Amino acid sequence: MVTTEQERELNSIAENEKTVLRLGKGTVKVGWMRRGALRKFTSVMLDKREDMATQSKVTCKQAAIVVLNGYWKIKFCYGILWRWYYYIRQHLDSELLPIVEEGKKKVQAQEYFSIMMLAQELKDTLQVMTKEEVSRFLQERSSEQKEQ
Repeated sequence: MVTTEQERELNSIAENEKTVLRLGKGTVKVGWMRRGALRKFTSVMLDKREDMATQSKVTCKQAAIVVLNGYWKIKFCYGILWRWYYYIRQHLDSELLPIVEEGKKKVQAQEYFSIMMLAQELKDTLQVMTKEEVSRFLQERSSEQKEQ
């Protein structure tokens, strides 16, 4: 049975509704995270530079990605926006934290994990396994899913 709250959440995803957050004196809108934004977010997190100057900019970069949230917006405005947050506005991590937290809430991870689980069961390599190997493999996968 689907609850009203679940229906509202689904409608929010379908309509790509944005959450309005305060940042300094202004507001920013955070929508459901798109794949291009998630890819860029990962790229920033895996940056190999370990110097303190680079590490201190990470939060501004992440907040800019969450606010822009789209391949073309990130492509054209990302460099300007994170520098605006870091050099001009000089936002603290505590000010940017709500933006990054809201961005994390707006990731559709459950659907992704469900698709990956189903894809594992549809692989053709399972057809060359014996029935015992297949059943053991599927039991392991289902127990991993329950643990997460």
